[in-house]
Amino acid sequence: MIKKTGAIVLKIAVTVGFYVIIFLKVDVAQLLSQLRNTRISFFVAACFVYIAIQGLSAYRWYLLLRPLGLGTPYRKLLSYYFLGMFFNQFLPTSIGGDLMRVYYLNKETRTLSGSTASVFLDRDLGMLALLIIALAAATIAGTTFNGFLLAPIFAGILVLFIGANLALFYRPTYNLLHKVLALLRMKRADVRVERLFNSVNSFRGNGSLITWTMVLSFMIQFGCTVVNMLCAIAIGMTTRNGWLDFLVFIPATGLISMAPVGVNGMGWREASYIVLFQTVILNSAKPGAQAFALSVLWLAVLVITSLPGGLIYLMQGGKQKANDGEEAARMASAF
Repeated sequence: MIKKTGAIVLKIAVTVGFYVIIFLKVDVAQLLSQLRNTRISFFVAACFVYIAIQGLSAYRWYLLLRPLGLGTPYRKLLSYYFLGMFFNQFLPTSIGGDLMRVYYLNKETRTLSGSTASVFLDRDLGMLALLIIALAAATIAGTTFNGFLLAPIFAGILVLFIGANLALFYRPTYNLLHKVLALLRMKRADVRVERLFNSVNSFRGNGSLITWTMVLSFMIQFGCTVVNMLCAIAIGMTTRNGWLDFLVFIPATGLISMAPVGVNGMGWREASYIVLFQTVILNSAKPGAQAFALSVLWLAVLVITSLPGGLIYLMQGGKQKANDGEEAARMASAF
């Protein structure tokens, strides 16, 4: 308990530290001016687009459950998705949204391995689409950062990502991984990997399903880019390569914010927006402030669109379910 509390305090301290540095570096008056002059219609449109994206994400999850024999109605999965968003935004120090999705699905289906595999694959396909889009856009635009081409970096990450997936899901490499874990006496990790491997192998020979879910993954990632572009239009922000810059930098900031630094990527994510976007912003005397304004609007979209999850939680008896997070954590440790 003390160790967990210490980790939470450290994350909060890191997040606060990032924000202190950002506010010391950025022209706050210019930032406030940008936010005051935001064109609300485009921001509202961004919120609606992001809600639609969550609907697509829930449908992708719904399709991934079929080979696992988990016939959960789409309506319930959509509510679990919004619950996950709510936990991500408002309870970031205690439990993650993906874990809560696993928890609620397992609570209904009583199939922990299948529930975990479905959420894992949902994220896995999203990551694959994100990397492919970023690589393609960076290659077309020839995007550089501090003189370094970004395309080779994305290519390297994609190769590592594919390699990790092969290690987990391709039988010869899985067998090798199984032997290594056994040799290292990592029995608990070996059991978890075996359960995941067996569940994911339910998708073998189902190429049409994987193809369709990949199409949805590309749509979802493009949708996130559109949301950010709408926020950029709302503050009058233009960039050197237009939409290509967003197709490169939005995936990049998404990857960066996945690092276990700070609370839910906050501070770290905003810093990455500033560092990356200020290099391509046009017609702005204070590009850092404008890039920060974009990140604030993106965060606002995430917070606002997660509110339905809080309403669902209350309607399902949130007060009586106050220990859901602790139960989910215990479930994860048992998997």
